Amino acid sequence: MDIAPDVLIVEDHADLREEVVSYLQARGMSVRGAANGREMDEALAVRQPDVILLDLGLPKEDGVLIARRLMAAGRTGIIMITARGRVEDRILGLNTGADIYLTKPLNMRELEAAIGSVMRRWEGAREPAPAPVLAPVRSWRLEAARWRLVAPGGREASLSGAEFRLLSLLFEAPDTVVDRQVLADHLEMDPRGLDLLMHRLRRKVELETGEMLPLRTVRGRGYAFLVPAQP
Repeated sequence: MDIAPDVLIVEDHADLREEVVSYLQARGMSVRGAANGREMDEALAVRQPDVILLDLGLPKEDGVLIARRLMAAGRTGIIMITARGRVEDRILGLNTGADIYLTKPLNMRELEAAIGSVMRRWEGAREPAPAPVLAPVRSWRLEAARWRLVAPGGREASLSGAEFRLLSLLFEAPDTVVDRQVLADHLEMDPRGLDLLMHRLRRKVELETGEMLPLRTVRGRGYAFLVPAQP
């Protein structure tokens, strides 16, 4: 039977957590998010994931302490994600039980490959099993005639003129960071207004379609649409 990875991401930055959840779900994985160790424990009580993506710099109980707890409770695949790039931090993360250590800003394709690597490693260690096969990548569709965004699940979100022009530009270059100033100039607004538009658009799409818009914010640069899109 084809099995897609079950992933839990423990990350306190909501935007990054939502981006990772949205991207991996589009890749066919079962993904949940938690903001801290307490929420992680609640998620683990419901279901044990195959892989945990664990931020090193969590508030209160940091990733190092959580990784040690996970090791004591029973091994699961751990990918440590952090803004810290020093060799000492990488060694610390790996010594606490992490299988792979990734630094921010995350490359989503690298993250996907890391999850596959951890899955193969642990499936092979437990017993012979088929390599995980992911579900087909789902795409978003932009309907120019009605100014609507159609989510992979088929539900639609109505768009304003500014929202439609914004998505049109991002759809032209999926998986590519579009400069923040370029987007602002295209919409004839200041960058602060662009950020507010992005925030409202994300919330609207999630409310009307039940799916998170796969937009990645690259601080100091701009925005990128992370999964395949149909104009």
